Amino acid sequence: MRKDQDPYSLMRGGLVHRLLHASGALHGTSRLSLWIALGIVVVTFGPMLLLAARAGTLWPAPPSMSLLGDYATLARLLLAVPLLVLAAPRSDALLRNALRQLTHASLVHPRHPQSLDGLLARVRRWRDSWLPEALCVVIAWAPLLFGSDTVSLLPGIADWRLDQGSLTAAGRWYEWVGVPLFRLVALLWLWRFVLWTCLLWRLPRAGLVLHAEHPDGAGGLGFLGMAQERFAILALAGGVLLAGACFNHMQYLGGSLYGLGHLLAGYVIGATLLLAAPLLLLMPMMLRAKRHALYRFDALGNRAAAVFDQRWQRTVQDATAADTLLDHGDASAFADFSGVYKGLSSMSVLPLTRWNLLWIALHALVPLLPLVLLAMSVDELAQKLIGILV
Repeated sequence: MRKDQDPYSLMRGGLVHRLLHASGALHGTSRLSLWIALGIVVVTFGPMLLLAARAGTLWPAPPSMSLLGDYATLARLLLAVPLLVLAAPRSDALLRNALRQLTHASLVHPRHPQSLDGLLARVRRWRDSWLPEALCVVIAWAPLLFGSDTVSLLPGIADWRLDQGSLTAAGRWYEWVGVPLFRLVALLWLWRFVLWTCLLWRLPRAGLVLHAEHPDGAGGLGFLGMAQERFAILALAGGVLLAGACFNHMQYLGGSLYGLGHLLAGYVIGATLLLAAPLLLLMPMMLRAKRHALYRFDALGNRAAAVFDQRWQRTVQDATAADTLLDHGDASAFADFSGVYKGLSSMSVLPLTRWNLLWIALHALVPLLPLVLLAMSVDELAQKLIGILV
């Protein structure tokens, strides 16, 4: 493994990382993601501004849709792409900590330490392979290679990308540079999501030993739920794209927020469930651990209850006996055991809490909130809020 790669990272490897390393971009700056995000915005949006200004389609001129009035394009290139790029380092750091904790948290069976090491080595080989990211590049530009028209138009609305049925210069730049670069960034994120999912899929075969009585209520795997939150940025980027498309629909076609309600609710629920779904792969392993621990603790509880009952009966029958319940401290020990057993019985069979789900759902929901301001004035919104509160 080269020095520029991290054995626990999901992103520091692959074709794009190699190209960045070979160019020297990985050295000499601590804000690489910021410069990459700015560079992509300049490359994708800068020429479009100049070309649209020269063609007279830059400024809003209703009922035609200009470049600066195309909310879907603005959301895609000025918000979604930078968000995905800027979130990558922080997300990778937290996922890397989760992988490191797997190897250092006494979760590996002492007889099979090589199982987890082998799994992580396999994930690193997939990460470092040039083929997956090369396929991402091909897929990003595939519509152009096969002559597919990717322009999305609003029916009956003149579009800045077309002039008499042909792509304008700004439209060509958007189709040949802007959209493919967005696809590439999104596909690279999806590839990391697939890598993480494959890791979770193989994890039950890595010889882990779960501690069902662990205070996190997830057998010691609660940190994986927090790690899964790092992919909430995909829900945020998707919400930005959906909000931009809905803005266009409401602004130019007269659509209503009520008519789009089912679509928006379906997106928030679907994105949340989809991004949390990989943790379901751990459910059989956690269910087995909980069931076996309950069997063991039930047997131990029977013995503890029997001893406690004997001492209790002895105390009741002879309150002056030297050997009493209080002298042995069995009441405190039995109460401690009961607390441990209650914690065990409430163990979740998923390393996922309602707060993890809420965090992902909020990322999907927040970009959609501005639609409410477009659908109603501030006065109407204030009146509705006052009516609800009062």
